[in-house]
Amino acid sequence: MEEVHVCELCQRAYEPEEINGVRKLIEFQGLTVDLRLQEFRKMEYGKPPQFIEFASPKGKKLLDLMHEEVTG
Repeated sequence: MEEVHVCELCQRAYEPEEINGVRKLIEFQGLTVDLRLQEFRKMEYGKPPQFIEFASPKGKKLLDLMHEEVTG
């Protein structure tokens, strides 16, 4: 899939947080935001992992919501 542009404000808001040298990914609406791999992830015990690429229709909707939250 094509690479999706994420605005600078969203990148700053959702860049990983560094805690004692370990990078912790930020969550949005219960999904982990991985800017490097350009995907949202959800992992729940006992369920298969869910991967949503930023370039997918669902990923683009989530990015729009994320952008609205950051700029709103």
